[in-house]
Amino acid sequence: MARDHLSWARVLLVGLLAPLAAADADAKAEGVSADGLAYDTIIKTDIYTDNATTPNAQVPPVQGWWDSKICSGSFCVYTNRRIANGRGLVAVTKPEHFQKLERVEEHLNRGENKWLQDPVPFTTTEVHDKGPGVTATEPIRRGKPLMVWSPVLVVHKSLFEQVPKSKERARLLEAAVSYLPDATRAAFDKQRARPGDHEGTNPRSVEDIVLAHPYEIDLGFTNYRQQDEEEHARHYVNYPEAAVFQHDCRPNVATYIDASFALRGTVARRVQQGDELTVTYVDPFLPRDERSGWVHRYRGYPGSKGCPCSTCSPPGGPKGEAAVEGEKRRKEILQIRAELRNPDSKVTFEMIERFLKLYQEDRLHVKFAEAYELAALNFNYLGDDKRAKKYADLAVQAGIIEEGIDANNVVAMRVMASDIKGHYSYRYTLKRRGQ
Repeated sequence: MARDHLSWARVLLVGLLAPLAAADADAKAEGVSADGLAYDTIIKTDIYTDNATTPNAQVPPVQGWWDSKICSGSFCVYTNRRIANGRGLVAVTKPEHFQKLERVEEHLNRGENKWLQDPVPFTTTEVHDKGPGVTATEPIRRGKPLMVWSPVLVVHKSLFEQVPKSKERARLLEAAVSYLPDATRAAFDKQRARPGDHEGTNPRSVEDIVLAHPYEIDLGFTNYRQQDEEEHARHYVNYPEAAVFQHDCRPNVATYIDASFALRGTVARRVQQGDELTVTYVDPFLPRDERSGWVHRYRGYPGSKGCPCSTCSPPGGPKGEAAVEGEKRRKEILQIRAELRNPDSKVTFEMIERFLKLYQEDRLHVKFAEAYELAALNFNYLGDDKRAKKYADLAVQAGIIEEGIDANNVVAMRVMASDIKGHYSYRYTLKRRGQ
């Protein structure tokens, strides 16, 4: 879902943690339990995820981080019940990545945890072909902040590959959630309801919930010399309150994760009373079939055939004129975007204008920041300082909605807008052409 650059949260964390990064390899468990769960390697006590729900289960302290000693392979459960003013946080991750979370506790504590409008301008309703969702109770303008929530669950992405048995993953994840404070766990458990399951006979598992709302953070490499051997320390994070927003491939609410790991949501396209409020959980530039397939797999319900949003299921069906035109438009956007990203391409004014028009037609309002940024740069490459200034200003406005006021791209566009002709991009292409 992210653009092709580092998130501000990752930049902050890398800066904080780089001096502390160690080259230690993962400690290997000295033994394995009958069902594949790791022994405690220090005190040699058998620790199973079942311990979390037994009468003799360990109880985490109210203050500070706590290592439960509940593990599967190199993944263990850690919790902090006081963090974010008592909201709490549990993590299923590797020891070295837990240490990173521990070191940035001050930043995690900055989450405000609230709806940003009073009264909240929407209500929970049943959305056709989707299940519970939210609709606006009043008109809401573009740029209106809606929410800020800190995460309650952090799960290392590699867990789903490196712990192959689903039962082991389930026990580990359920044990983690069991340690959340009561109110927070109640909020988390609201996500267990499946569309169409009104009797509650087939609740979602924690894994289902995490994969259906795949927000991510990146803690950076643990060992910078091994960065080619493993992916960044990418973790899924869960925000129960934000789960009320259903998915749409062309949503009207933009979300981003700030430097305190809080999820922020802002209206990106004007909403009328009665309109559904939506977010996107997949890259909107993926082909329709891929987006629809993901929705069917992770967010579907019995009888659903794919993504029910108007982009994936327009009048006429997936082979109808609207669907065909939508795919054609998407491909043209990607083609022109590639040209605009290359300062040595043979870009024309008409190409830039076409690019902006396609974004509007495709209702890609949650992605306007990059479109305006590319327009500003390319107009400046061609010496049109007035339009470059216009779109640099628009890129700042859109960037604040999509990434936050302190995002790198917002700062860069603000600098450019303050001195268009003094910016490196002014007449760049013309100079390259000898004009």
